Amino acid sequence: MKESMKIYKIKDILSELEHCIIYKKPFNLIRFGDGGIKLIHSVLVNDREQLNIIIKKEGLPPHKIIEIFEMWGYYARNANYIDTPEVYFTGKFWPRIKKAGKPINADTELKMRDWHKLYNDSEFDNDSYCNPESNYLMILRMPFEQQNLLDLMKDRKICIITVFPEIVQPLEEYNIDVIKIAGHWQNQYENSFHQVSELIESSANSYDMWLVAGGELGRIYTGMVKEHGGRAVDIGFVAEFWLGQDIHPRLSHFMYRSETNLLELKLTEEGKKYEKNI
Repeated sequence: MKESMKIYKIKDILSELEHCIIYKKPFNLIRFGDGGIKLIHSVLVNDREQLNIIIKKEGLPPHKIIEIFEMWGYYARNANYIDTPEVYFTGKFWPRIKKAGKPINADTELKMRDWHKLYNDSEFDNDSYCNPESNYLMILRMPFEQQNLLDLMKDRKICIITVFPEIVQPLEEYNIDVIKIAGHWQNQYENSFHQVSELIESSANSYDMWLVAGGELGRIYTGMVKEHGGRAVDIGFVAEFWLGQDIHPRLSHFMYRSETNLLELKLTEEGKKYEKNI
């Protein structure tokens, strides 16, 4: 990691988000993750095989890929925070694994280690970096009464973009509206993208905060919310976690579901080794 490179801590990101909510300032956090890295790589090197797998699953029209890719760049440049895989290779945060004792695919690791060149070639041009696992880290219950995302959601008007409208049930104590989108393999671009874009444009600032679980197009939704004056955080698979699904096996060695609040996570003893850098 470059000496000048800074990866912002979750408490500082949440503090800025709270400030932006209170003062109605635009804000967003976009996570590309390893899925984004793979799409970026496949576009830049014209890996048609890899690209076709991604676009079919995510519902992206082949003739729109360059347009979508350029929108990623535009919204990344203007984001408050974008993620960096660098955290996995610093020794200051837990490594990126498939599950305990099993490393990730060597080819995936090579792409992730090459993230800086991929970001640079994509013209992301943003050095306000956050952890790729920030979605899960934001719902950690940390010591010393440090607030998490769920604390910020209390008594505020929230809109969630997700495949799962039933998410209102576990979040019943919160003021939640849901915009339902098409899921994987269901042609999200054709069946959801334009409607969601119009709703964001008309109501971005009608909510205190937007939570986005929209896959590859979700990065664009998150950018649009900020562009139109709102505040958005990419929560990814946290939506499934809130619906009762387990966190990914790569994380279960370091975090677990809280016994006292099923919407929150806590650090395992192994996870606590990295607590000061979260």
